[in-house]
Amino acid sequence: MKQLLLVRHGLPDEGHALQPGDPPLHAKGHAQARTLALRRLAFEPIDRIVCSPQQRALDTAAPLARLLGLEIEVIDGLAECDRHTSRYRSPDTIRREEPHRWAEFLASPPRFLGIDPDVFRQTVLDTFAALLADARGTAIAVFSHGMPIKTLVAHAMRMPGTDTFSLDHCSVTRVVGGSLDDARVRTLNESTP
Repeated sequence: MKQLLLVRHGLPDEGHALQPGDPPLHAKGHAQARTLALRRLAFEPIDRIVCSPQQRALDTAAPLARLLGLEIEVIDGLAECDRHTSRYRSPDTIRREEPHRWAEFLASPPRFLGIDPDVFRQTVLDTFAALLADARGTAIAVFSHGMPIKTLVAHAMRMPGTDTFSLDHCSVTRVVGGSLDDARVRTLNESTP
């Protein structure tokens, strides 16, 4: 049985001048990532690190990779549904800038961002199915984003959607199982003190 430690990225530098669509972490996000690596994940039996290709996830994974001496494997299927937008916007920013579309965003973030939600969901679930089936690693740190993590959690808990819970920056959600069909959520949204 595998354990996936699903980590939502740290606080991004929203509005970053040079990388508005794929921002790095904010200084606070870098601090969150270091704290997560040193105070929580360093004590886990992690033997593999996989990550979304987006900068905020890569920046969050970097302190743990350095600490454990592991390579970061980039997997496209762990990307957020905003991957190809021209400007990263947090949910709070979307709500402030487009209050008339807030219900639309809540109903389906992928659709709001111009992505087919069924294709996004299937891509995410196929990615997690492949991770669980892969013989490499038994405790895998997965650095990703809110929607991919919530998609797996909703599937494992047999929930109809992803709008019933939220995930903090640098939180850890634990999913265990040998396949997508028997995946179970052990913990949800663990925060680092």
